[in-house]
Amino acid sequence: MRSTILSLLCLFVFMNTSCKKDGENDKDNSVKKKAVEVKITFSSNYARYGANFGLQVASVDGGLNSSFRFDGISSTASIVYDASIIHQAELSPISSSSQSIKTSMPVSTFSIATIATNLTADATPLTAKYEFYIDGKKTVEKSLSFQPNNYAAKVLIFDVSNPSKLIEN
Repeated sequence: MRSTILSLLCLFVFMNTSCKKDGENDKDNSVKKKAVEVKITFSSNYARYGANFGLQVASVDGGLNSSFRFDGISSTASIVYDASIIHQAELSPISSSSQSIKTSMPVSTFSIATIATNLTADATPLTAKYEFYIDGKKTVEKSLSFQPNNYAAKVLIFDVSNPSKLIEN
């Protein structure tokens, strides 16, 4: 499962760091970085599930380093580059109905891949609401549903230059 998350996020590293719009310059890119927070609220049956997260951030002008962290969740660095960082985190079982994950420094994009694994045979679908914040202000939200025994990753991509739009893959 971890390799699936890692593979998906590696694809997004390429997409997020190698593509610039025509006419963009580095001076414009520096203002398109913000600290991001995502709050996740799980349905009441959360304890019957585990969750694996792939957390990826990218910076259009680099500047990320090994001291970068995702505050609020225990995660392990998988890939660390100047322009992109990927961490993995596992909650098994999910210990709380809500999680808050913050970037430790300003970023250009924040991607979260989630795989939910049911831990009991009689699990009902798990729902999760993802709310994205910049500077403490909610900008966009998305609810996702995870079916028992369906281990497909669901990915949300948040671009700080367009905070009212969330890309789902």
